[in-house]
Amino acid sequence: MLPNGRVADLLDLQGSETVVDYGAGSGVLSVPVAERLPDGVVHAVDESPEMIGHLEERLGGTDFRNVHPHLIKSNRVDLRDGSVDRVLVVNLLHEVLGEGALAEMRRLLRPGGFLLVIDWRADVEREPGPPPDVSLTPAEGQALLEEAGFEVSPATEEFPYHFAFRARPLVRA
Repeated sequence: MLPNGRVADLLDLQGSETVVDYGAGSGVLSVPVAERLPDGVVHAVDESPEMIGHLEERLGGTDFRNVHPHLIKSNRVDLRDGSVDRVLVVNLLHEVLGEGALAEMRRLLRPGGFLLVIDWRADVEREPGPPPDVSLTPAEGQALLEEAGFEVSPATEEFPYHFAFRARPLVRA
């Protein structure tokens, strides 16, 4: 439904960044992002051991040595504070309400980094995706990110069924 290449474009990669694909599943987006990182790395993280297994199968026999699967345990990713440039969050924001996942994503970002958040819109007629009552409007998504300590700006408006934001951690005094 989302064009993988366009999603990767929105990360504004130069080729040496460290990216976390948060909720990577089987790596549908991890691989296209890794292709753009000849000197960088993608940490593909998910809370499901089954999905990590699918990702490892997808990577088996490929040259994608810059994709590293990680299991999320107790809302914690086994990476250092401030160690990543980008966090990619696709079709997940509506599922992480109140779980501490946004705080974890914020912890991972280094100064100048950002989240790219793309999720299903509750305010448009659509057949695919979760039902509107478990989705978010763009305003609800923005408010959720702002409450978690992010400055939010639109990333694109070209996706008919999704909203897309860049969210940068606010500097706290």
